[in-house]
Parts: sequence; structure tokens; C-alpha cells
Amino acid sequence: MPIPEQTGLDALRAEIDSLDRQMQELLIRRFEVTREVANLKQSQRSQNNWRPSRQAQLLRGLVERHRGTCPQTALIRIWQEIMGASLALQGPFSVGVAIADTGDLWDIARDHFGNVAPMGLIGPAPQVVGAVTEGDIAVGIVPLPNDGEEMPWWRLIGVGNDGETPVRAVARLPLFGAEGARGNAAIDGFALARLTIEPSGQDRCLMAVETSQEVSRGGIAALAGKMLPAGARVLASAIENDGRWWLIEADQFLPVESPSPFATESQIRHYVHLGCYAAPYGA
Repeated sequence: MPIPEQTGLDALRAEIDSLDRQMQELLIRRFEVTREVANLKQSQRSQNNWRPSRQAQLLRGLVERHRGTCPQTALIRIWQEIMGASLALQGPFSVGVAIADTGDLWDIARDHFGNVAPMGLIGPAPQVVGAVTEGDIAVGIVPLPNDGEEMPWWRLIGVGNDGETPVRAVARLPLFGAEGARGNAAIDGFALARLTIEPSGQDRCLMAVETSQEVSRGGIAALAGKMLPAGARVLASAIENDGRWWLIEADQFLPVESPSPFATESQIRHYVHLGCYAAPYGA
């Protein structure tokens, strides 16, 4: 006669097998629905079906509903793979990754878009911006910028030809941690694309402003804190001609068509809206 422990193990393994079959059937149905969505979108002739705000909302919902012993990291990775594969079904989609001195961006790009999305190394960040602009890739991954770069990528986005959606920052990666990354991996980066900006509910906005060279980092930080009361920080600066450009990240969603929050400040010569994206979870 079977011992009670073996009988209990057999029953639990049988239940696991049943649950696996049920999950597979649900996954099959999910991708059938994805294909139906893709068929409906064909008439729109969209060059990029990725909706980063929806992806962020879905992942936040997963984390907030989660319970039990399944590690949160595993849960997020599973759904990022599902969403990446679903995105690949909806039309041409490719990701270009910048080669950066600050660290390898490949891991955070692959974690976010999954293993199905076509990915390749492009070159320096300005070259990635050009590839997105020309439509050679759907999304470009670029590094967190530094002060004094000769050609900062953030000075190449946010402005397009009349009637065209310009390249903007649409995500900050990683959205949910970067456990298991290699030692030479970048800490974080930005995803650039030509997409309509949508709020996710917890967002940040990236902007560039120009001042005279006499304005200090402390001065622009204080000004940003006054004009952007929800919170803001200066990420980088670059000198151009007789002025200095500042890259500012604000803790709020600002529509592209909204007026400059610095419109009343005489110190600000120019303002460029560079994009909005979901705030990294827990940040």
C-alpha cells in the first residue's frame, strides 16, 4: 500500500499539472485576443503599437494585487515576457540599444521588452536618436546623461517637423528594479520613441531649458523647485554657444501642449518638452 506521504505528494503534483494546463489554456486565449487586437489595428497603420503607460499600469496592478510566496521579481518577469511577445504579434517592432560608457544597457532593455522583441546594438546615443527619427527602429534605449557631453542625446529630441510626432522620452528603465543584472550593466536609462504621450497615473516629465552660462546648478535647481512644486531634479547640463542647457526631471505629468512652467521666468531663454513616462515603481 502507498504510504500517506507519497499519496499526498502525488495529489499535489497532479494539482500542479492541472493548474499548468489551465494557465496554458488561458495564455493561448490571451494571445488569440492579442491577434484580434492586431487585426483591428491594421487599419490604423501604426508604426509602433507599444503603449508604455498601459504597460506600467498593468505591472503596477499586478504588484499591488500580489500575495503569496511567488517572488515579485518572477511575477514581473513573466508578464514582461507575455507583453513583449504580444507586442511582437501586433506589427513590426524593434529595439535599438545605445553603446554607452556608463554601462551596458542591454539587460534593462531585454528585461523590459522580453526575449521575443528584435533587439540590436546601434552605436552612440545620438545615432540611436537618428534611427528612431528615421523609423529604422521603433524604440531606442539611451543612457542616463552626464554633464558636459559633446552631443547630448536629450538636445536632439522633443522637436520635429510640422505634422510629425517628434522623438520623446516615453519610459525610464528599469520600471521595476534590475535584479540579476551583470556587473557591467547600466543602472538605468531612457526609452525613446515617436509616440503619443499618455499619463499612467504616477508620472514624471522630462524637459530642457536654456539659461545664460552664469546660472549655476544650484540656481536652476532652486528655480525648478519653485516652478515645479511636485518635485524636480537637475539631471545634466550642456553648454551651447553663449548659453547653458539644463535637463530637468519633474515629478508630474505635463501634457505636450501645455505652456512652459517657466513662462514667467526671465532667466529661461527657451523651453523644450522632452517627454513624460511612468515613474519607476517605489521611487
